[in-house]
Amino acid sequence: MAEALVLETSAFLDLVVGNEEGRAVRDALRSHLVHVSDHAGLAVAMALRALTRRQLLSAAQLARGIQLLATAPFISHPALSLLPAAMSKSDLRLGDALCVELSDRLAAPLVTTDARLATVWPRCWLITVPIAGPRPASAPA
Repeated sequence: MAEALVLETSAFLDLVVGNEEGRAVRDALRSHLVHVSDHAGLAVAMALRALTRRQLLSAAQLARGIQLLATAPFISHPALSLLPAAMSKSDLRLGDALCVELSDRLAAPLVTTDARLATVWPRCWLITVPIAGPRPASAPA
């Protein structure tokens, strides 16, 4: 049986946008059962709309992103059922606390692109990509 993973909202957004981190998230999710708190879809849709309003995404990219959200083959869990336990995680933002609570309940790794969250939740898979740019010159021998 495939291993369960929980997809955190920032990683979900990167996945839908299709940026470099999102492609790395896609690769990490392959062959896994992916679970999400149902608040994440709305949060991603709101972020897509904001990115479009700021002209960082085109209308076509927005439409593609919304279509991906609507058809994502993820197992959705009601945020309201996670809320009582998530509220006790007062050191986290509420959206993060919902994802952490789902990760805890399922005993499943939390896939994120949020380095801050990865420092406070030990069961995170932090997805990063190398920063492109010039390499420092080697020191002379």
